[in-house]
Amino acid sequence: MANKKFQRKILFIKKPFQYKMILFVLFSVLFCLSFVAYEFINLAGSVFKDHPVLIQVFFEKGYDMLFVFLLKIIVCCVVFALITAILSNKIAGPMYKLEMTCKKIAQGDYSARAVLRDGDACEDLADEFNAMMDTLEPKLKSGNIAEDKLE
Repeated sequence: MANKKFQRKILFIKKPFQYKMILFVLFSVLFCLSFVAYEFINLAGSVFKDHPVLIQVFFEKGYDMLFVFLLKIIVCCVVFALITAILSNKIAGPMYKLEMTCKKIAQGDYSARAVLRDGDACEDLADEFNAMMDTLEPKLKSGNIAEDKLE
């Protein structure tokens, strides 16, 4: 495989796949946050039950803290969405390149090979795919593929 260096210019290459991945991560984060919030509410309820004087302090300071807490949750979700978009690009980009190579081969360009960046998620798969095509290309061009299958 050629060591070709290139940068992807588009963040969302395979949009449905990447959107599902982002939603999965965001729902996971929100589920964890809702579990933490549930535990916090239970803890606060037991503390207020044992120390009712704290309720006054909570209502005086609590709304400001709640606003900051919600703001932090929103910022975390945005950060997680961006990180997931970037990481999903590392998977979707190689998948897209392999798909385009398969389409070229299906159209009769048996010399097409998958060229991925070093360290891409599907680099080993692309290497094996290219090795397979190196074996099949001469057979496909000569028409001997059916004869080899009979042997």
